[in-house]
Amino acid sequence: MSQICRTMPNGSLSQGNSSAFQYRRPGVRRVDRSRRSWSDKEELALVAAMKELVAIGWKSDNGFRSSYLTKVEESLLHDFPTIDLRANPHIQSKITAWKLNYYALFIILERSGVGFNVHGDYKIDCNDEQWDHIIKEDSNLRGIRTKAWPF
Repeated sequence: MSQICRTMPNGSLSQGNSSAFQYRRPGVRRVDRSRRSWSDKEELALVAAMKELVAIGWKSDNGFRSSYLTKVEESLLHDFPTIDLRANPHIQSKITAWKLNYYALFIILERSGVGFNVHGDYKIDCNDEQWDHIIKEDSNLRGIRTKAWPF
């Protein structure tokens, strides 16, 4: 088996299986460190913080006042002291994703015969023929039918 020759930071050459450097395999993408998954408790706290801002007058006709994300971040840090959420990019991207999803949900629920199921898990309920028609109009909505919408 052939040896791999690497240049070390001090300028010397290293041969063999040294673990000082690891080469990235071709075709393997790096993980985006700014992405994170939100827990259900964190999402509930975010909704509560947004509702609190509305209640104390931080919401105007055209949206929230400036630096509302900082207030939301402070509220989340109060609820979860060890949390690593920041106003930008985490909270802002979550709100943007919610806006896109809820607009799509609004469009779907405007149709007659489409609603939430009776099981209480907040999933979309419609017949398969109607769902196929919805997907033909916008294929990006494919996964929305099985997703729960508790908010």
